[in-house]
Amino acid sequence: MFSALLGLSLATGLSQAASPAEKAVKASKPASKVSGLLYELSLPPTPGIASVNDHKRDKTIAYLYGSIHIAKKDFYPLAKVVKQSYAKADTLVVETDITDENANRSIIGKLSYIAPDRLEHHLSAETWNTLRDMTGQSLEQFQFYKPVLVAMGLTVSAGMQLGFEPEQGLDLHFIKAAQKDKKKLIELDGVAVQAEVLNNLSNEEGDAILANTLQSFKNGEIRQEFQRMTEAWRAADADKLAQIFVAAANKDSGSKKITQKLIDDRNPDTAKKIIELMSSGKKLFIVVGAGHLAGDNNLIKLFQQQGLQVRQIH
Repeated sequence: MFSALLGLSLATGLSQAASPAEKAVKASKPASKVSGLLYELSLPPTPGIASVNDHKRDKTIAYLYGSIHIAKKDFYPLAKVVKQSYAKADTLVVETDITDENANRSIIGKLSYIAPDRLEHHLSAETWNTLRDMTGQSLEQFQFYKPVLVAMGLTVSAGMQLGFEPEQGLDLHFIKAAQKDKKKLIELDGVAVQAEVLNNLSNEEGDAILANTLQSFKNGEIRQEFQRMTEAWRAADADKLAQIFVAAANKDSGSKKITQKLIDDRNPDTAKKIIELMSSGKKLFIVVGAGHLAGDNNLIKLFQQQGLQVRQIH
């Protein structure tokens, strides 16, 4: 389930819908020197254009930013180069608009059980007993939700104990900025696409995700993963972050399915949509979960296969 936080923007939206309270924002700090995973994308030169300095070339450049969907306040303010790249864009492209509270609530409804059905009817005895032992009197509140939503909530909760907050997520940060700056906002998929995959997990896959999440709590691994993820992102170490993502995605059958359906299978279509938007002349700043930049079928590799020049900006 941890891997979903790198690749699944729905995590932020669901957390917002379930806990809408705003948190206080600290006073502004000196500009950060951390840029995270920022890339410049440029289409092949247009036939007949002799100089790469031709004014039309500006329309073929886009910026791709690998997001962590829950982050810390000290991630901000972002590095100057990130702000400049965002400022050049007239259009923000995201996986989903997670500020749509009505959509988020409707998805929670899809990932919930209708009485008399309950969570315990869909879990193995071992997983149910572990959840009961770990949550005690809080157990009853989980009965209404499907295993993947419980696992996601627990993972976000673990992150919040370490200072990570859904409200500080990088994609949410840019969505709010675009709304304020009146930039055009384009969704690559929409919340429903991600929710459909989660809703179609089998009992066995949901059980596997929740069991793995509970085990990660018990042995402290989930805290270590958050720490490693943060260090890799701050260092703009794409290879390291990819290793963390791939390892987490292969821990259980449910996580494997989510990764396959929501990231590996979607990346080719996502790359195609982005190239089409670039070709239309829009100036893009694109924010996707960092998980889309990992694995054998990652977006960077797909762009390069299509002839785009890709340059990581540090």
